[in-house]
Amino acid sequence: MTAITGLTASLLGSLLFTLAPVPPEAPPDPMARGYMGITVQSGALAIESVQPGMPAAKAGLQGGDVLVRVGTLEPREFDQVVSHICSFRPGAVVEIEVQRGGERKTFKVRLACRPPELDLPTRQPRPIDIDD
Repeated sequence: MTAITGLTASLLGSLLFTLAPVPPEAPPDPMARGYMGITVQSGALAIESVQPGMPAAKAGLQGGDVLVRVGTLEPREFDQVVSHICSFRPGAVVEIEVQRGGERKTFKVRLACRPPELDLPTRQPRPIDIDD
C-alpha cells in the first residue's frame, strides 16, 4: 500500500509542476523607448523619487541622488536625460553616475518600456475663433 501511495504522490507531484508552469518574461517591444522610473525636482537633476520595482530602483538609485552622467551624456537639465534614455530600447543597459552625499557612485540600469501615457500631449487644445 505504501508503494502505491508513494507512486501516486510522485505522479501527482509531477502533474502539479507540469500543469502550472511559470511563463517566461515577455521580450521587450523592439520599437518601445527606454525608461528608468524616476522623477526629479523641478528645474534640477536631483532625483525626487524612484518608482518601486522599476529599473532605477532595482539598480540602487535613491531619492536625493543627483544625476551627473547618463551613458556618455553629462546633462544640464532633465529634458536631456529623458531624450537620451528614450533613444535606447528596453533591455539596454545604461551606466548612470550620481552624486550621493560627498561621493560619486556609478550604477548599471537595465531599461524598461516607457509607459505610453507619458507621451501624451500635455498641451490643451485651444478653441479656434471663427468670424461669421
